[in-house]
Order: sequence, then C-alpha cells, then structure tokens
Amino acid sequence: TSIPLAPKIGFPVADLILFFGKILAFVPVFFGIREFRQNEGQGSVTFWKAFNIGILIVVISCVFYAFAWNILYYWVSPDFPDKYFQFFIEQMKLHGSLAKDIADAQKQFEDSRKVLTNPLINGAYAFTDPLETGILAALLCSAVLRKKPPVTPQTVDVEYTDVNQN
Repeated sequence: TSIPLAPKIGFPVADLILFFGKILAFVPVFFGIREFRQNEGQGSVTFWKAFNIGILIVVISCVFYAFAWNILYYWVSPDFPDKYFQFFIEQMKLHGSLAKDIADAQKQFEDSRKVLTNPLINGAYAFTDPLETGILAALLCSAVLRKKPPVTPQTVDVEYTDVNQN
C-alpha cells in the first residue's frame, strides 16, 4: 500500500493510490462470480447466489487487508499516524480553521490513538474500511453477471386414443 510512501509522495496522492487500490482489490469478485457461473452453475447463476459468492470473496479480502494494515501500522510505519495527523493539522491551519476546531481535532486524534493501540480493535476498523466498497462491488457484479438458466421446452405426455376404433 501507499502508507510507507505517504510522507514522501504526499498524503493526497497516497489517498488516491489507496482509493484505487481498494477498487482493484475487488476485481476478483467479478472473476469469482463469473467462474462460478461458467463452471458450477452450467452458465447460469441467480442474483442472490452471485451476491453470496461475492460477499465471501469480499470478506476474505477484508481479512487480508486488516492483517496487512496491522503489519504496516505496528511494524513497517509505526509513525504514520503522527505524520498524517501533522499533515491534517497543517491543512486545517492553511484553510483558516479556528483554534478551537484544531484543539478538538487534536483531542479526537489522541482518543483515537488510545483506542487503536489494541491490535484487535485496529484490525476491526481496518476490516470495515474496504467493506463498503466490497459490498458495492458484490452488488454490482451480481447484477451484471446474473443469468437465468435457459428455458428448455418440456415434452408433454399426451395419451392418444383413436376415435375411429369403436
């Protein structure tokens, strides 16, 4: 991810990279649903079945994202929150925020910092970060890839009786 590079490339650029990274992370949702439809569904899949497959892929992706985030947060770039907060405060000052608003932001940062010292809570926050994008990806892919099974003509058994046979 762009976290270790953020102070060097700039936080707005890093945010943009992270945004597109979240979108690209859910490309497997499309291919997973399509693969299921072609191989397991014999060319068809309902919306809800596709959505269930998509959500499963999203959950797996979010677990890996949370795991990677904790590694980055605690070991690779443990000073990232402080650097990001300094950038945030500079932006507030640059845009003329009131001293009270800056003080409120500092208090909120300190409160968040205390909560995020627990890796489980930090991981839970990280898990939910890409979740909404993943749910949208699962919904969109399910709608695009749903396909009803082909309607096959059914044969009707009709008993034939000869009316001339009396």
